[in-house]
Amino acid sequence: MSASKKFDYDGEDFYKAIANLASRDYTDREIALNIGAEIRSIIEARNNQRIDDYEGDDIDGLNLESTEEIPDSLNPEVFSRMKNGEYDGWGEQENKLRSMLICQALSQARVKLSLLYKGVYDKVAMGKWKTKTTTTTERRTVDKNGEPYTETTTTTTEQELPPNLQALSTWRFNHDPEFRKTLQQMKKMDVSVEDKTIDKIKVNIVYNKKEDTELQEKKQ
Repeated sequence: MSASKKFDYDGEDFYKAIANLASRDYTDREIALNIGAEIRSIIEARNNQRIDDYEGDDIDGLNLESTEEIPDSLNPEVFSRMKNGEYDGWGEQENKLRSMLICQALSQARVKLSLLYKGVYDKVAMGKWKTKTTTTTERRTVDKNGEPYTETTTTTTEQELPPNLQALSTWRFNHDPEFRKTLQQMKKMDVSVEDKTIDKIKVNIVYNKKEDTELQEKKQ
């Protein structure tokens, strides 16, 4: 990484990029490795918006932001120290403030992602997830003048999937304290019964002497 290239740790783009990547379910390591590209994407989107809003003919006077000095990535270990407020390149106050901003960006994005996943999971578990199927059919026919043409018909059907029993059981375990308590008690009972059964198992090994075997054969 060039010494002239560095991130703006006091600007909004750095923390916005962290939040954007976290909202896509990126790990801390993946965020560190992709943060440069995400910041460039944010700046390019802002530049494009300025161009779209500009009503003049000469865009050279817009003073568009440059992305050339933005590094590609951060070392994942460095990002971890920044997150924990232990980065040697920052002072005590900088570590305190920037660590807080990084943690806030990560936390808020991941909470939203968790709620999104939960919403989808709940719908699948409860049978509220809807699917759409589009079917297109073509039929060769003729018009009133006898000219052949293709008649196209498109039909869209919507179907609500039935509840997923496995997902529903997991959902109840996570959201229904009584169900969770009952299930845990049943599992304890299963283990207890299994242990007692094992204790009662006895293996008897019968060893017949040679003379006993011969006596049994004579009696037969």
